[in-house]
Amino acid sequence: MEKWYERFKDKAFTYYWESGEAEAVHIVRDCATGVNTTGKWIDVVSERTITEHSESSAGLYWIIAELFPRIHKPEYTDDTDYNRYLTWYTAHNDICEHRSKNHHGEKFFILCELIKKKRIVHEKEREYIDRSVIDSCRVNQKNINSINKLKSAEILKNIRENGNLSLSSYLMSFFFKNGF
Repeated sequence: MEKWYERFKDKAFTYYWESGEAEAVHIVRDCATGVNTTGKWIDVVSERTITEHSESSAGLYWIIAELFPRIHKPEYTDDTDYNRYLTWYTAHNDICEHRSKNHHGEKFFILCELIKKKRIVHEKEREYIDRSVIDSCRVNQKNINSINKLKSAEILKNIRENGNLSLSSYLMSFFFKNGF
């Protein structure tokens, strides 16, 4: 059975939905209250899941996003699915245009906790993972390069040890301590 997004016959759009990038964009846009996305397109630069199983937590998940000013505004229709495609298509083209001109947007690090939850689906209880934003902060390219080199175990250990700090305080102290 064809999925709703396959009707557009666009491999890049299908990848966007199936890879989880669409969910990451949703989290940045709708859940990361410290990131103002008004009038901006969201480009997911990096994302990673760090698993640490416990009864309620499945670990941590982070997103590094870059925001670009909107160049074009799509003309929406009454077709919700088509509007999703149109939004992605316009954002994708605007971001490509910015990158072709070597423009750089604001970059943000968003940290989420993966929370185990249960719901009833077709009269059966199913477990699923929900993402809850813990904190977000602005980062630069040097910070991003450092974050992407870190091992998951290091990050978890450091975050757990410094759990009372805000994310920006934690990252800044981590970068300062490690010479980043």
